[in-house]
Amino acid sequence: MARIATIIKQNAAMRQQLNPENRAYWDELVERLREQSKYADERLLQSDLRDLLNEVVSAQTAGQTAADYLGGGPATVAIALGKMAQPRPWWQNWDWLVPLLIFTLGTILPGVILPAVPLQLLLVAIQYGLFLIAMGLGVWLTRRFTDRGRLVGWLVIIVGLLVAMSLAARLVPARGLVYLTRVGGSITLIIFALVITALAWWQKRQQPNAWLPAILGSLWITTALALLARFPLTSGLMVTSTGNLLIGVGTILGDVSVLIIGWHIWQARQQKAK
Repeated sequence: MARIATIIKQNAAMRQQLNPENRAYWDELVERLREQSKYADERLLQSDLRDLLNEVVSAQTAGQTAADYLGGGPATVAIALGKMAQPRPWWQNWDWLVPLLIFTLGTILPGVILPAVPLQLLLVAIQYGLFLIAMGLGVWLTRRFTDRGRLVGWLVIIVGLLVAMSLAARLVPARGLVYLTRVGGSITLIIFALVITALAWWQKRQQPNAWLPAILGSLWITTALALLARFPLTSGLMVTSTGNLLIGVGTILGDVSVLIIGWHIWQARQQKAK
């Protein structure tokens, strides 16, 4: 109940930011939404009202009326929202795994491409802890601020995470060293890549515009570089300046692949939402 009461207070405070025309529209919209069976759950209603009110306030700031932004009168909009499927809980949505995998591909795996470089389990644990704290803060502010506030907040969080990880890399002692050897490391990396690929394939069958396939290019490029560093015929090359160049180019290509594939997925999602 305390959680609902907090959301109700937030909604009341944001409602005061509306001008008289938008406030009248909003009050009628709330009444109409209560008539929808989907919103028999007060917690769901108040949560959706908060998200929607954030958007209406932002639209008002940009000079749009609530009716223009939502595309219809209160009754029409309420019926449309009532018919929309309720989002799955986060634990039933694999999209949450994507930031974790991007963090792993960008931070953890590049450090173990060369078999002579050990995985420092203590440092890895701290890095993941910092990442989870950053994600928690990001989710918290996303539900409480407008679009501009979210953007600024996420930028601050990302910069803070990078600084904290840089300090951790310098200050955390080398503990729990694990070497991904030529044979064992190769098998481990291949199994990891195959599991993530299978999961992405399965999710794409469930949801065509899923985010998880966006990381596959980076995953397999990193895996290929690590395997090259472990194969007898190419391992010598990977410890030379040419190998370092190859690792650098491969890492950049992996990052670019995430951006390109992610952009296409985002466009497909935007098109579907129209």
